[in-house]
Amino acid sequence: MPLLAVDTTTKSCSVAVVSTSGLLAEITTSNDETHARHLMDMVDQVLSLANVQLDALDGFAVTRGPGSFTGLRIGLSSVKGLGAASGKPVVPVSSLEVLAAQAVPALDLSGTIVALIDAYRGEVFLAGYQFRDHQMVEVLAETVIAPDNVVDLIADLSDPVVMVGNGVVTYRRKLSGNPGANFRFASDLHHTIRAATVGQIGLNRLYSDGVDAIDVMPVYLRRSDAQIHLSSLGG
Repeated sequence: MPLLAVDTTTKSCSVAVVSTSGLLAEITTSNDETHARHLMDMVDQVLSLANVQLDALDGFAVTRGPGSFTGLRIGLSSVKGLGAASGKPVVPVSSLEVLAAQAVPALDLSGTIVALIDAYRGEVFLAGYQFRDHQMVEVLAETVIAPDNVVDLIADLSDPVVMVGNGVVTYRRKLSGNPGANFRFASDLHHTIRAATVGQIGLNRLYSDGVDAIDVMPVYLRRSDAQIHLSSLGG
């Protein structure tokens, strides 16, 4: 049961092929080039490394946001195109849930993982999760918030609290300097979204949450800069 997984929601870009037997191949990059320049080449490479043909895939998994507006459009449009062409289902996965799943090894199972993605404009996308009965359960809904308000927002979550994501990398000093903080940070290796994790979640949900490609929609949480500018002009 091979599945192709893609993430383009942040500066990093990750593509993987996973199956019930485990990870078959994965490529993850992080550079200043736009994902549109190399995503489909990465798809071809990872399929070749996994020795899997596109028509042999059982489905696809893709992060549906929140994250970069441009990155989301590139990843979603590419996977939706592959899904539509093949007639195979697509599983949309929260980018914040993926980060939380990657941080599970750092967690006391009675605690909470808070995932943060840099939303720019001095904000972060955030959600909280707990690991219950071998699955991630959302305990703090996805939102966009200023880093200065993060500690107050998570004050009532079950201890210990582990923070993960590139929002931690960007705002580590600000978060660490809050005298009311009661949390720790995940390992630096966990802050990058991996398509292998997207694929693992996708495999578990392929038959319950897999949908036609046309039905996969992005989750932005806020308006784009272009929309805000248009609104300011009275459009």
